[in-house]
Amino acid sequence: MKKILFCLSLVIASFSLKAQIYSDSVGAYYNNYTLTKGLKIKTNLPFTNGTHMPTIMLEGYVFGAAQIIDLKISYYIYRDRIYSSNISSGGGYTPPVYIANEDGKVVLWIDDKPYAPRVHLRAFSMGQSADILANYRGWTITDDSLSASATTVTSIAYKNQFKGTVILADTLNATLTGRLALGSLTPRATLDVATTINDTIASVLGRQEFGNGTSDGTFLGVRTYNNANSAPMFGLVHKIAGYMNSGIVFNKGTGVTGGFISFLTSNGTERMRIDATGNVGIGTTTTSTYKLAVNGTIGAKRLQITQTGWADFVFRKDYQLPSLNEVSKYIDTHQHLPGVPSAAEVAEKGVDVGEMNKILLQKVEELTLYLIEQQKRIETLENKVGKK
Repeated sequence: MKKILFCLSLVIASFSLKAQIYSDSVGAYYNNYTLTKGLKIKTNLPFTNGTHMPTIMLEGYVFGAAQIIDLKISYYIYRDRIYSSNISSGGGYTPPVYIANEDGKVVLWIDDKPYAPRVHLRAFSMGQSADILANYRGWTITDDSLSASATTVTSIAYKNQFKGTVILADTLNATLTGRLALGSLTPRATLDVATTINDTIASVLGRQEFGNGTSDGTFLGVRTYNNANSAPMFGLVHKIAGYMNSGIVFNKGTGVTGGFISFLTSNGTERMRIDATGNVGIGTTTTSTYKLAVNGTIGAKRLQITQTGWADFVFRKDYQLPSLNEVSKYIDTHQHLPGVPSAAEVAEKGVDVGEMNKILLQKVEELTLYLIEQQKRIETLENKVGKK
């Protein structure tokens, strides 16, 4: 009877091993130097179709990067190819990982050369009748690269998916309502960004709405600390090699009012600014009282200026046209035409293009009247001469 029970237990154990395999340890590795080629994990899993569907767990620590290793890898072999391969990462270490076929066995290769790594491997598999416990024995981990004869080399993609409210160490909170907070756990907009000073978060100063001007649309909540002596910024900034390249910076100014927007290009140099009063400066940050201040040349095909009042008053019957003698005396005294800005005035105040065009037209119209008067005198003299 005992022999029968013993044989039956062996049979049950055999089926259990095929149905479910769980190994607390299939390999371990550590060293106290920097790797030269990467971490190569040689398994005993056959590279054959439909024989196994394991979950391989890498745990440990990378001393040089001060990062936890927590990787879970899964894959399936079908038609001599790798299908549905994924990595789920729970720690800070996320190196490139490849899977390949070497001499008919599955090989994992971590394409990274960290300093002083410590790695422990576990594995779990169930449901494939050809999967046996022997496949999870004799694994090795070495500082090596894939061999030249490796085939079906496949990069394993990282994939992490979270559901519900995700809270990360008081810095990021994604809520069920679709709001994301950075630097806060209570987002008040679709994206709520908080900056801190001395570990203190100030209240929301305001939100900018990008949309149709109603409650529908996308909201961006911007937080900053309330310090009259500081001017913190929030921006959409692009960086290359650690240096700011180009972007849009929203500067809140030194108080509740007084903010402005800067536009940066190339090496992060400010090229344009919309100041607190709505004036625009291009090539300059000083707009004075101008709605548009440009420090440079403006190129345009057409320029239309709206001007109130025009110089047609010169042709009215009651217009007092100055005599040429009066104009001559004014020029001798002031060295410019009457009613026309002097060179000193232009240098100090500039030129109002619309007003200047009106002045020039007035002078042209006055000149036309002088010519008409001269023509009349000429015709009168000609008539007198002809009669003689």
